[in-house]
Amino acid sequence: MSARPAGGGEGGQAASLQALLEADRSCAPPGPEGARRGPSIADPVGLFRYLESTRRFHRDSGFGRIFHRGRVSFRENLPTDSLHVLIDGNHLAAHVDRVSPLGLRPERPPRYSLRRTAAHNLVGAAHDFIRLLRGRQGDHRSELDCEWLWDPSQRFPRSGVLLDGRASAWSVQMEAQVSGHLDEGRLREALTAVLSRRPPDHDPLWVVDCADEASLDEARGRLQSRPAGTTEWPPLRVALARRAEGDVLMLNVNHAASDGFDALRLLRTIASAYATGTRPEPAPDFMALAELPVRPAPALVSGVTAHYRSAVERLRDLLARPALLAPDGAGHDAAFGFHLSCLTVEETSRVVDVRRPGTSRNVILAGLHLAIGEWNLRHGTPGRRVGVLVPVNLRAPEWPEEVVGNFSVTARVSTSRRHRSGGTAALEAVTAQTTRNKQSRTGVALLSALERSGLLPLWCKQSLVVLQPLVRNRLVDTALLANLDSLEEAPSFGEAAGETVHLWYSVPARGPLTLCVGAVTVGGRLHLVLRYPRRLFSASAARRFSDCFVSEIMGVAAGRP
Repeated sequence: MSARPAGGGEGGQAASLQALLEADRSCAPPGPEGARRGPSIADPVGLFRYLESTRRFHRDSGFGRIFHRGRVSFRENLPTDSLHVLIDGNHLAAHVDRVSPLGLRPERPPRYSLRRTAAHNLVGAAHDFIRLLRGRQGDHRSELDCEWLWDPSQRFPRSGVLLDGRASAWSVQMEAQVSGHLDEGRLREALTAVLSRRPPDHDPLWVVDCADEASLDEARGRLQSRPAGTTEWPPLRVALARRAEGDVLMLNVNHAASDGFDALRLLRTIASAYATGTRPEPAPDFMALAELPVRPAPALVSGVTAHYRSAVERLRDLLARPALLAPDGAGHDAAFGFHLSCLTVEETSRVVDVRRPGTSRNVILAGLHLAIGEWNLRHGTPGRRVGVLVPVNLRAPEWPEEVVGNFSVTARVSTSRRHRSGGTAALEAVTAQTTRNKQSRTGVALLSALERSGLLPLWCKQSLVVLQPLVRNRLVDTALLANLDSLEEAPSFGEAAGETVHLWYSVPARGPLTLCVGAVTVGGRLHLVLRYPRRLFSASAARRFSDCFVSEIMGVAAGRP
């Protein structure tokens, strides 16, 4: 029983679910488990887009998610014999609902109907009972012909839109400084090649001459204060800062469309296209999804243990108010400020010494906790608990490299005054917590909360963000540490541009009293970016905090008691 063809689209390129199933059947796990779960999908993003673009399917949200927790569900907009598609990670299942639970109304979007839901359940139960008696596996309709359509207003997740301000864009900062100079025309050609999936809605490149560090800081602030909208292509802005000592290429990527890992991948692709003068194959594509059709890897501990630990931590967070950074020289500007620092090769080698317990990430994290405690102590607000968020990468190995999106959630690492009594104690405390977070994957709790938030209207979600100051920002942590670890080699723009001597990176943190530290090791040197709200620090205060932070990192690396 085949589906009726969809209305005509602009592309004219048609595909069928049957063809997708047959093409990917070889990817299914062998044995009964593969037959039970269904075939795997080589391109889950393409299938997800394909079904959504037909406008013939209703994607479950809110009430519908109750029945299919952790999976993406599509229901065909037909009252009877409605195709129901379920995507679980990169696996696909499809069946036919004799009676659809959706109430279909002319000129109005479909929604669940209690009467039709009851009929759907009764008919489904009766059908399953008859199938059990007959020993059949059921009838499956899996031929769906429709054409590609595209709605640019739905290109990216909407979560980032809630956080963008007029002067404090929710963006990922990524910068590369070369020893030579970059040609503007060649750079535009590289950007065109990388972003060739559709014509741009705006010119993403801005060229500015910077005579000194002050003018470079001003250009960086201007770029990162301009939001790259989620309803226009591309979702990024690029600045080429011309300097006598070497040009700087700066990216502002909307955080709803990309995280730090993919921003680095995007920078590498631009550099490669500039160096070779060829179009990358395949070109990177920003994921146009409001949900991820992929689930994070399961925890290494039991679900009961993970939920118990999560509940204890949530109770502690409610009872113990997190320490906020003490403001110093704060202004009224809503934008972010940036302070860049770089350790020497000798200093970096001490931080990444693998013979010491704890990775370099934990050393930097412990140093940040100590710096916050010391800073607040100097300003007369010592505080008790310091909470630092650490991004967790949820990428699945089956996802293609060319897909660009935000696949990160955050896990909290907290310390008390006792933990901050010295470098050794702080390192032991954060190492124990990061190890426990990896086992229980506590950062994934945010995904569960976001899934349940589908039941809330948009105005309610916005109110939760706006009303946080009224509860003294009890749910806002002290800082955020984003670490890309050590790169084997920096992005190369070719011999004519010279060596890439520096790489800088940061992500936004919730203001007004929260900062983000971005860390990446390139060429044997640790690069640190202190990204702070101007309502928290002045430029001189940020410099003093950065000096304190670097001193604490070296103290932890040296095992200072």
